[in-house]
Amino acid sequence: MLVDTHAHLYLDAFDADRDAVVARAHAAGVGVVIQPAVDVASIEDALALCDAYDGVWAMAAVHPTYVADAAPDALARVGAALADRRVLAVGESGLDYYWSRDHEQAQRASLRAHARLAVRHGLPLVLHNRDRKGSDDASRDLVQIVREVQAEGEGTLGGVFHCFGGPAWLAAEVLDLGFHVGLGGTLTFKNAGVAEAVAEVPLDRIVLETDAPYLAPTPHRGGRNEPAYTALVAQRLADVRGLPVEEVAERTTATARALFSIPDAAPPA
Repeated sequence: MLVDTHAHLYLDAFDADRDAVVARAHAAGVGVVIQPAVDVASIEDALALCDAYDGVWAMAAVHPTYVADAAPDALARVGAALADRRVLAVGESGLDYYWSRDHEQAQRASLRAHARLAVRHGLPLVLHNRDRKGSDDASRDLVQIVREVQAEGEGTLGGVFHCFGGPAWLAAEVLDLGFHVGLGGTLTFKNAGVAEAVAEVPLDRIVLETDAPYLAPTPHRGGRNEPAYTALVAQRLADVRGLPVEEVAERTTATARALFSIPDAAPPA
């Protein structure tokens, strides 16, 4: 069995055939899909799908690019959602300086708040980090904030740097922080450098993801991504590491189950 640790199943890209998408995931051996939220509304949308499909779970957070438009009570509503047993993580939070740095102070404050919520609720923190081309400022700020919250000593803080692709120095920092890397479709992209970026990351510190509907792996690049394609990511990782795909599936699934405390069955709503 495989676990897709990051897929936005609630987005309208799946409205026409969501049942078929979930069925294809199960047919491909993907037994668990965890949905990151991007805003308060998406938390509710993700929870509704947890009730509609077996093996589907949720996260709760405000994505960094949504922070500027978030309602004043957004973080309080995220915190309330974390008490729901269908919510397995705080995510996705983080920093994104790619398009604009106009709201970077608000993003950093939001990240600190989300990290503290993760500590308080004993949940993993799923991180988005995207640098502007030619810069690694977002990555450096993100690592610094995680270290600051860990140093507060209120509890353990771990999780995932999702859609991992560097910069070159980041993998060592992720491991030192006690976090994991999430690998998705970009691992299959020619010349993307993802395999090189994670070359020193132990297999047991890797989880698989799709980020569906975004970043579909080769040979579907440019099309809509979906959780079934987690199998393609697993195969590519197996090829890169020179391992049987069954071993990659078994070990990444064990890591995901432990990190997210994935139950064997969905709880009642």
